[in-house]
Amino acid sequence: MRVLMVTSFPIPGEYDGTAMLPIKILRALKPRGVDVVVAHLRLRPAGGLAATRADFEGTPVFTVPPAAWLAGRGLEKIAREFPFDVVHAQHYGGATRASFACRRNGWPMVYEIHSLLGDEVERDRLGRGVVFRTYQALERKVVDRAAWVIALGEPVKDVVVREKRVPADRVSVIYPGIDLGEYERPVPDTPIPGVGPEHKVVMYIGSIVHPNQGVPILIDALPRIFAGRPDARCVLVGGPAEAGEEYRRKLGEYGDRLVVITGTTPEQVVALSRRADVLVHPRLACRENYSVQSKLAVYLAAGRPIVATDFGDYRRLLGDTGAGVLTEVAPGPLADGILQVLNDPELAARLAAAGRPVAEEYFGMDRNVDRYLDVYRRAIELGPRRGS
Repeated sequence: MRVLMVTSFPIPGEYDGTAMLPIKILRALKPRGVDVVVAHLRLRPAGGLAATRADFEGTPVFTVPPAAWLAGRGLEKIAREFPFDVVHAQHYGGATRASFACRRNGWPMVYEIHSLLGDEVERDRLGRGVVFRTYQALERKVVDRAAWVIALGEPVKDVVVREKRVPADRVSVIYPGIDLGEYERPVPDTPIPGVGPEHKVVMYIGSIVHPNQGVPILIDALPRIFAGRPDARCVLVGGPAEAGEEYRRKLGEYGDRLVVITGTTPEQVVALSRRADVLVHPRLACRENYSVQSKLAVYLAAGRPIVATDFGDYRRLLGDTGAGVLTEVAPGPLADGILQVLNDPELAARLAAAGRPVAEEYFGMDRNVDRYLDVYRRAIELGPRRGS
């Protein structure tokens, strides 16, 4: 089997959940004897007529300009050199840009929805103009014809079935997987400025500015935490640095207890996560968070206690499994949840022990790859849908 992975972002690219997911997938597929070819369907710069080819860990990676993917010829040229069985489209950008070629050639597409288009917290700021409306119209066609849809959460599947009218038996939920082996291998300690062995570390990993992640809720909870536990320090692993400076100013007298670490490598993230006494995800209750982010996989794999806001699939993955303490989406309850874990070593130990089995069952890429292979086989067998 050969898979064409199409994206709207470069591979390799930024170290974030969206960009890393296709890399994790292709790395897991290779040992199973599945060939992968990547096509980055770029939007900018708009110039250029021909695709360029590079190599990523032995995988051919094509960068295809708009002139080549709009009419489908860029992907058709790739298909002649590397005949593939199924197209795996990442995010709505990859899916919409590959849709014309898939329709014209009858290629089965698996559309992996990272987040629901139009439901972003920042959508009003990003705009709802012509470009957005074009994406919406194209995505409706993609959903109508995709051979299969992958959702990153049960609430997303519910939207796809109820609102987008995709048959439930053509939608799978596959959470964003990671290589759990990265958390088993020894890595050097990463020192944290201003944090010593005597400190309790409350840690958040990820973007500290994206609105749906809810970092301001954590910042507003910190004075209560610092007052209750003077030995606590908060470490934000992510950027940008200037946002961290603003958060420090907001904390006033407690500002020196907040540490922001930017520019980390994957190995450093592993090391830092092991130093956490509590890993926190204060995400908002919004439709953008119907999808589960890879952050949760990182938290669970780290084997540390987790405190998170109670929304979406976190009830199933953290609450019902005993792998996390869930709170209301507000600073006060979040602070109480964090203090509860810091003040109760037995609870912290139970939470930490419960995390790894959840990571293995739902996020381990060695299991997720079987789920992807099953989707590919069914998509190839059934072929494109003919619309609702």
